[in-house]
Amino acid sequence: MRQIHVRDYGIIPGDEKETTLKLRKMLQEIRQEENLEIRFEKGIYHFYPDYAGEKLLYISNHDEDTIKKVAFDLSGMKQVKISGTDTQFLFHTDILPFHIDRCREICIEGITIDYARTGYSEGKIVKVTDKKMLLEINREEYPYRIIHGNIFFEEENGLAELYCGCLEMDARRCAPVYRGRDISFNKPYPSSYGATFREEGENLVEISLTGGQKFPETSKSGNILILRHHWRTHPCFYLTDSADVTLRHITIYHCTGMAVISQFTKNITIEQVDIRRHPVKKRMFTATADGFHFVYAGGKIQIKDCLVENQLDDPVNIHGIYGRIHKVLNKKEVIVELVEGMQKGVKLGQPGELFGIIDNRTMLEKERAEVCEVTMLNKDFQYIAFRDEMESLTQGFVVENKSYAPDVLIEGCTFRNNRARGLLLTTAGQVIVRKNRFETPGAAILIEGDSNYWFESGATKYILLEENEFINCAYVPQWGSAPIQVSPSAGIWEEGQRYHQYLEVRKNLFRCFDNRLVYAVNLETLIFQDNKIEKTDQFPPIAGEAFKLDGVLKFQTDYYG
Repeated sequence: MRQIHVRDYGIIPGDEKETTLKLRKMLQEIRQEENLEIRFEKGIYHFYPDYAGEKLLYISNHDEDTIKKVAFDLSGMKQVKISGTDTQFLFHTDILPFHIDRCREICIEGITIDYARTGYSEGKIVKVTDKKMLLEINREEYPYRIIHGNIFFEEENGLAELYCGCLEMDARRCAPVYRGRDISFNKPYPSSYGATFREEGENLVEISLTGGQKFPETSKSGNILILRHHWRTHPCFYLTDSADVTLRHITIYHCTGMAVISQFTKNITIEQVDIRRHPVKKRMFTATADGFHFVYAGGKIQIKDCLVENQLDDPVNIHGIYGRIHKVLNKKEVIVELVEGMQKGVKLGQPGELFGIIDNRTMLEKERAEVCEVTMLNKDFQYIAFRDEMESLTQGFVVENKSYAPDVLIEGCTFRNNRARGLLLTTAGQVIVRKNRFETPGAAILIEGDSNYWFESGATKYILLEENEFINCAYVPQWGSAPIQVSPSAGIWEEGQRYHQYLEVRKNLFRCFDNRLVYAVNLETLIFQDNKIEKTDQFPPIAGEAFKLDGVLKFQTDYYG
């Protein structure tokens, strides 16, 4: 393996403006080589978007902002390792750190990632009543302005209004508040509050509600309010159409999207990748969205020995995409629509791959065939031609790419104190979740699937949860009905058939503040055995049964409460 030392290309710690350009030139020079190790020495490397390459990218499950500037554009590279030792990458403004596209055998290890100006800010609640809240915001760290009764935050590339609201965090637990929820101001949502903002003193902002709403009863002085003013645009690692990618010994303190988002990539290993709170700045937030997110992955996903905390959405989400049949041209050809806004522009597959036709009402497969053509008409619609005639092509039904159903191993990780849930598992491969610790406000395990709203597929066949710890999970009912939740959205169940097939929950420790353990619907087999249940007094109990089951055909348990 040939070693390349970036210093030889003039890439040195502390360079404030030229690093991105020099990196771009270096990668272009070595792009055709294989079996390389690119070495970064100790220190802080700054990456600005000014001289970065620009790409048109549709990143699934992110806000639509399609022109991206990229720091490490690894497109087409093979057998490349990027490594560091006490190496810190500091990104400035809107830039995508890593795009791994059409790559093979890529390994990145030994680096720390942060942003100079975070996409979110935060303030401490000094005082709160039904109609007023006084916030203390560190203006030096989170510069802001009050303009015509609204609050704007200064980012490196301009002003950004508080756009999608706030999340209140318990200052003692460094986690979302019990029975909390998202709060938004002056937005066209039914749950949004009308409000005005005004300066009350140095680093002090008063929020006054103008409508009939009141601040939640959960709001308390001393808690921290996370203030979201940046769209979900730039993940740390964006993997597309690649294979055999390893991320190892990496720490991510912040990014303005998901930490890792993968599309149509096979064999992904994520080992000792921590998404953690900054040890000095002590921000309540890390990534602005999910930790590790996989859309139509293949082969095997392995996530081992990771700490994922305080990100503003789920730690892990594995799913496919349902495309809705918009028009049936004949028995072989359809036009398919990408309905969910965060899936726009994602091509559903390639010729030679196997697609299923799914009844959107029951979410059960009616038929499947190989596709011979997939053409993007635009970001909303794509033309799909099947090799054989299909009898069940129906407007409103959905299509699903069946060629991507990864096996999954998630082992030795800690998932805690984030917004929403834990692991979202919807893959037809073998899924093993072992020896992890969950401290999530919503369901620790969510097995869902939806063909009418989020359009995230698909049906599961085998999931084993063993030797995990579930600690006071599901304390925010909006994000989960129990620590383990199975809730596909099918409106109609057919006799003797179920969307999800097999879930085994064995040898786990549940430390619960109430009775709830499993909420499950539309599942063929549930086995809950050899688990240890301990009661805690962490929160007031939320009403519910140990097992709330509906449409579960086979249920075995040795626990009777």
